[in-house]
Amino acid sequence: MKRIRFELIAISLFLLSGTIGCFADSKTKELKLHDIAYGKDALHKMDVDFIANRTPETPLVILIHGGGWMAGDKKDAYFMRDGLLAAGMNVININYRLASPGNSIHYKEMMADIDEALSFVIANAKRWNIRDSQFIFWGGSAGAHLALLYAYRYDKRNVISSVITLGAPTVLDTFFSMEGAKPQDIEGLLPLITGKPWSYDSTKLAREYKEASPYYSPIYKPTMLIHGEADDIVPVEQSLVMRQKLKDENIADTLIIIPGGGHGGEGAPQEFYHRLNTAMFEWIIKYSKKQ
Repeated sequence: MKRIRFELIAISLFLLSGTIGCFADSKTKELKLHDIAYGKDALHKMDVDFIANRTPETPLVILIHGGGWMAGDKKDAYFMRDGLLAAGMNVININYRLASPGNSIHYKEMMADIDEALSFVIANAKRWNIRDSQFIFWGGSAGAHLALLYAYRYDKRNVISSVITLGAPTVLDTFFSMEGAKPQDIEGLLPLITGKPWSYDSTKLAREYKEASPYYSPIYKPTMLIHGEADDIVPVEQSLVMRQKLKDENIADTLIIIPGGGHGGEGAPQEFYHRLNTAMFEWIIKYSKKQ
């Protein structure tokens, strides 16, 4: 799946000076630890990439890869990792257990994996000289769905301050917001989320589809929704309805539609991505501060 190749440095020194300047007194060295086990499963692995001269105030972004809930790997989010590190931010990039037809791994197990990964990060925060809360989630596609669902419904410790998504599925129990998606994606992928059959007749859907939809969550967090205008896998309507819900709930939000963009955001002029990066990094800085 194609991804937006964000420029490595897309934010001005002016925007970052207030954030990075406070790091100068730290003697902390750059830290890169890859494939750290945070749990017992073979897929319970994470990469940590921390900048030199970091402090517990340095923004920390946690990346959740996509892949249709059944595939993908943290390496798929390296383009985000590299851009964030270049912008002076710490990054954690996680893998999680994947679904497949017939296995018992579905969204609740993925939520448990994300929770276990966060527990591991918090337990090591002091040793790594990083923050232990006010994390920013970034997720793409299936990872965007998981990021939203965890932040809105499963973040019992309230350590996620904001979510940034690319091509997020948000409402799983109605066809109107999926119209335009490929039938094979709807019928083949959505059952992997819940383990239940999906139906175009919403009255026949299991309640798990509603419970797995970020749209119906009990609380919401400030959210930046990014979506390709021409996405034929997760239609842009999914972000449009989520944005309206956030507005109705008086939650801070931003919606950025990529003109002509596909599911991975590909297709827009390079100058657009420059502006997108700037907006995204500004958002991260804002919601990394204690509100």
